[in-house]
Amino acid sequence: MNFLTLYSDGGYPEGIPFDEPVVRFYALFILTGALLALVISNYRAYKEGYDATFFNIVFLVAFPCGIIGARIWFVIASWAQEFANAPFYHVFEIWEGGLAIQGGAIGGILAGVLFVFFARKGMPILKATDLAVPTILIAQAIGRWGNFFNSEVFGHAVSLEAWSFLPGFITNNMVGNMSAGVTIPSSGIAAPLFLIEGLINLMFYFVITDGIKAVEGKHYKDGDQSFCYFIAYGIVRLILEPLRNPAFIMGEENGDKSTYNSMIMAIVFIAVGALLIVLNHLLRYLYDKKIITLPASVEKYFASRKMIKTESKKQKTDSDMKDETAFDEETVKKLEEKLKNEQDQQK
Repeated sequence: MNFLTLYSDGGYPEGIPFDEPVVRFYALFILTGALLALVISNYRAYKEGYDATFFNIVFLVAFPCGIIGARIWFVIASWAQEFANAPFYHVFEIWEGGLAIQGGAIGGILAGVLFVFFARKGMPILKATDLAVPTILIAQAIGRWGNFFNSEVFGHAVSLEAWSFLPGFITNNMVGNMSAGVTIPSSGIAAPLFLIEGLINLMFYFVITDGIKAVEGKHYKDGDQSFCYFIAYGIVRLILEPLRNPAFIMGEENGDKSTYNSMIMAIVFIAVGALLIVLNHLLRYLYDKKIITLPASVEKYFASRKMIKTESKKQKTDSDMKDETAFDEETVKKLEEKLKNEQDQQK
């Protein structure tokens, strides 16, 4: 059976097996995106001198918490529209769609930060988040293809001619009966916002990981990449929410865009991200000038530092390198002393 031609009323199968799905494409794309984000995070950590499996355990904690956070956010935001008059078990049917990226990002990041704080003694937390948080944009770009197979999160009907450059396997699934009772006439297609958002997310990933340091130069601080993620996500939502079909907007009431909860939260994300960047630079400036002090138990988690590297590192075995990246108290003290000496020399 040819998968690309197996559709009825413009809709592809939503999982495997095609007739009665047990495994949903929605879930597969979310998991694929998350795993790719893990691989990229580990690679980025390895380039910085950390173990190549640094985020594996963190992922096992953060990913489930992200899914839970995403579902909780969606349920709260859409309670009146989807859950108030439905059986309570509908709250748990995540395979039918209904995960909010805002809640997923917040839940996953908080869980990951707490795990690093308590389980990775001495690891600079903001350094760790900078290695991982921007990769969430990669996960989101891939996860949006799950919305494609669920026939959801599309824009308004547009002319097929305007998007004639898209391959047929995309346009075939964007006409006819969508989810949420939306029907697109055969003369047009639903605007492929899932694809547009995915491409914008990829762009922002490279802007954050490569552009921020280049722009800030010597003023760059650990944590800036993480906080820029919130700004990037807010910008994407603020641009695309008005273009969505109202049926696919959380908290939408009577088509009034002023009531779109997701747009309000987009502005909040931008504001919070910008505020955190300002606070990050301000507090570090005051700390460097010894205007404020931090408790030793907190300082070692947030002070910027790089791992001690020796000239013979290239000749060491993998096991030796893992030993070198271990964070014990003695290593932390040496790093703190080195950082303090460098600051004194600069003065």
